[in-house]
Amino acid sequence: MSLDSAVSISQYLGEDTEERPDIIIDVTLSTRLGRGWVAYVRPWFRKASDDPYEQVWEVYQAALQHERSGRISTRIDLGYILQPIGLGLMDMRADTNPTVLPHMSYLIPMPAFDRTAPPSKPIASSYPPGGQFTASTPKWDARVALLASPPNRTFVLNSPSANPLARPVVVLGGGITPRTGLRLGFGLSTGDYASHGELISPSSGLRVPESRHLRMMAFEGEWAFGYTKVSGELTHDTIETATGTEHAEQWFIQGMHTLTPRWFAAGRWEGVNTPPLTPGAPAFLRTLRISEATVGYRLSRDLTMRGSFISRKLYFGPEYDRQAGISLVWARRWW
Repeated sequence: MSLDSAVSISQYLGEDTEERPDIIIDVTLSTRLGRGWVAYVRPWFRKASDDPYEQVWEVYQAALQHERSGRISTRIDLGYILQPIGLGLMDMRADTNPTVLPHMSYLIPMPAFDRTAPPSKPIASSYPPGGQFTASTPKWDARVALLASPPNRTFVLNSPSANPLARPVVVLGGGITPRTGLRLGFGLSTGDYASHGELISPSSGLRVPESRHLRMMAFEGEWAFGYTKVSGELTHDTIETATGTEHAEQWFIQGMHTLTPRWFAAGRWEGVNTPPLTPGAPAFLRTLRISEATVGYRLSRDLTMRGSFISRKLYFGPEYDRQAGISLVWARRWW
């Protein structure tokens, strides 16, 4: 059995910020069942900065996993699993995130572009029910998954908001490692992102007897050399709407460099381009842009402090907000 946790306290100062800090507790518990099988669960708690009375308890992962090592290693995950498309999901724990802000492009819904459909994101931080098979060697990796929720809408156990209705979604992906430290990957997801039970006509208030399809393509890369790591991602969504087809893009590039055993520097630049509400209309205000420069200091093996300068423009914002962020992260593996 193993248990590890990450506790983070983050405070932001400057334009359009809250007075109170964000507090997040992220725990992972796993136990070996024998013959290569492992059961794991990941409860998550947040006390939000924008509401002193809001406390959110969610379960991000709860699944069984089987691993087999060999010339071609394989892994099977069954249950509520980490969505298998989206490189930014690897940074969602505070101790693995090089900056103070998480990937906001995964968390903020896009402005409405189809009045009949529920809100969606360009790509979501999601932990849907499903199954995944992965095969890998030192030179390549491949995966296939069948999920019950689309990758542009968040599914979380015990979510305070309604989860998407179940529908089959297929995800394919893979990558190559041409040299040590360098990986290039690709992912493809196809399926309905909104079913007829979730589509409502704004004029009549009646349900629309059809569904909306999503095809998501993701390109990703990671390069680690010396004391530096650089990674990036580009996703392109082809989204069916009531009037035709629209497109959305999400991207980020980030890097981290270790200066000394205690000091490190990091940065991230990310953005989203969303469809207009009216086809053919200008969409220059329907974009998200965030850049962040971070300096971190490891106070001990378990405790890390980060400080950031943040410049961000949210959807419909004509100007950038300038902010300062500071976080304290305590991460520990208990056994």
